[in-house]
Amino acid sequence: MSKNILIIDDDEMSRGLLRLVLEYDGCQCVEAENGERGLSLLESKPFDIVILDNAMPVMTGMEFLDRLQHIPHKPDTPIIMVTGFLNAVIRENATRLGAYAIISKPYDFWELRAIIAQLCPSAASRQPHSFMLAKKSQPYSPPPA
Repeated sequence: MSKNILIIDDDEMSRGLLRLVLEYDGCQCVEAENGERGLSLLESKPFDIVILDNAMPVMTGMEFLDRLQHIPHKPDTPIIMVTGFLNAVIRENATRLGAYAIISKPYDFWELRAIIAQLCPSAASRQPHSFMLAKKSQPYSPPPA
């Protein structure tokens, strides 16, 4: 069974590349160009995972996480935050607001795929991407703060 993933990122090329990798892995992806659009999609349709950029116009990833906390009957969807400006404060705030994992950009696709596989074991790719070197599968554990 394929997993439905919502990708929220203002960078169209980043969304497209991520979608390409995840769809190769058998996932179904929906894209949103900002947090406001992503929140609207998340309220209208169930997703298995949300991949959320932090630095975006209209609504940042942190604002998205904060608004999500205040939605009655909010969906219990794991959120993976990605950011080009990862530091201890961002990690602490995102974790406090409910992010399952926080990884830095440019992200390592193997790390991201490991997190997704941990959240949705059936979403793991059965074979390595032809454009990537294979690594041993390891359970995700966040880097030290």
